Amino acid sequence: MTAITTEPTTTDNDVQETTTSFTGQFTWVDPRDLIIDPYNHRKRRGDDDNGTEPDPALIDSVLEFGVHTPLLLRPQTGAQDGLLGVVFGQRRMKAALIAAQKAVAAGEPVQMVPAIVREDLRDADDEALALSVIENVHRREASTLDVLDAAEQLALMPVGKLKRERAARALGITPEEITAAPHAAKLSDKALREATTADFDLVEMADYQTVEEVPGALSKLKRAKTRDNKEPGDKRGNWAHALAELRQEQQEQQERERIVKELAEQNIQIMVWRSHRESKLSRSLSDLVTEIGNPMTPEHHTRCPGRAAALAPGEVEVEWICTDWKRYGHELTDEATAASKKNKSTPEELDARRKVIRYNKAWRTARGVRQEYIAKVCSANGEADDATWTLILNEITGTSIHYGRHASNPKTELISAFLGLPDPNKDRNQWNRVKNPYAKLIATTPKSRRWRLLLAQVAAMFESENMHDGAWRNVDDNCVTWLSFLKGQGYTLSEVEAEVHADGLKRYRPARQKK
Repeated sequence: MTAITTEPTTTDNDVQETTTSFTGQFTWVDPRDLIIDPYNHRKRRGDDDNGTEPDPALIDSVLEFGVHTPLLLRPQTGAQDGLLGVVFGQRRMKAALIAAQKAVAAGEPVQMVPAIVREDLRDADDEALALSVIENVHRREASTLDVLDAAEQLALMPVGKLKRERAARALGITPEEITAAPHAAKLSDKALREATTADFDLVEMADYQTVEEVPGALSKLKRAKTRDNKEPGDKRGNWAHALAELRQEQQEQQERERIVKELAEQNIQIMVWRSHRESKLSRSLSDLVTEIGNPMTPEHHTRCPGRAAALAPGEVEVEWICTDWKRYGHELTDEATAASKKNKSTPEELDARRKVIRYNKAWRTARGVRQEYIAKVCSANGEADDATWTLILNEITGTSIHYGRHASNPKTELISAFLGLPDPNKDRNQWNRVKNPYAKLIATTPKSRRWRLLLAQVAAMFESENMHDGAWRNVDDNCVTWLSFLKGQGYTLSEVEAEVHADGLKRYRPARQKK
């Protein structure tokens, strides 16, 4: 490789205070001796990517005046050892190659190009990739795909936490986005365009990728992001609830598809839910008895010609039914006989029943998001705030109604989950439980962090005693207290939690104020 190196000069009168941000050397190189660095982030797009090709104006400029903006090069290793690779400046290098080919054809000398050789970037693939993207960011507004490509490559590199954080800052993203990039890259082209238009970051794109097939997923996530943006602080509370609901829908849909396939393989008729309910001929097996009066089970009904199944909308449990129970000689249970003599359910009763199903599901889904947030609160650094200590002390001093039949049987499964530990009482019965399950942890926990253990226990009490499936129907003051505390700590209430919390405040807080 032909190269001419220049060294900086100073005079005795020069007094300079300087700092260096990298180790490099200015040089002139023959463009024909260069290769494109493997981690030049534009390289992976292929030869059909016009973004790396010099336009006619650039070519004319180089033919006339040569290249005046230095390329950034780094020494190559491995099979390309001894060569210099272009980290950025690929378009200028290609224009210089065109000029070199024309010069050779005309019998004229080849113009050298200026470059800075970064010896410190040898084997530093992550930094080379980041610098390549930065050059494009400054040259033009980088597209989401540019950043996604670079972040995906960085995520796969075996670099340390500090280097990854530095690369993330250089790209204008977070380390979490680098981690999320490989999942975000799995989005379909259509979904990627949708996510880009919705201004999703790479973490949100990765989340969207897991549920992109769920009907209405994009709209639901966009609404959640809009609500989060309107709230103070950098939070994803509404996003977390929306994502949990979508994943629940996805799991239910997958389970329904599995059940339908299994029923079809067994040649079992699947009835439409509405027609099954409105039919006077069909009956659920739970309404029927055998010839000797025992409850009718699917096993008893296996050989009946009226054997069929139905799936309620939004549910994944099979209801086994007989399509013509009278014809096939079945009898009703006493309860079913009495119910059949009553009038049909009113629209209000049907609405109330549907609400119970809908709210039960929403309440269970919100529980997962809430308990994940509790685990984060229990792992926070530093001292507890006043609200946390007030809650803990009120509970452990006996001012709460929690202490009763469950006081001697703490929920170690939840406590352990919140503390990130295995449950010491797993697979043990109530007479064989560990007496002091957290003695070792208590002994080794610094004083400033002991509040975590207390909070985890209090949280487990609230979650097991006051946040059960039916809590939304009969909300008590402890449920309101717990939701109020979590909200004050930054937790975003789901729609059903917010409704229950508001109703509870109206019911309990005014009464306290009067006292």
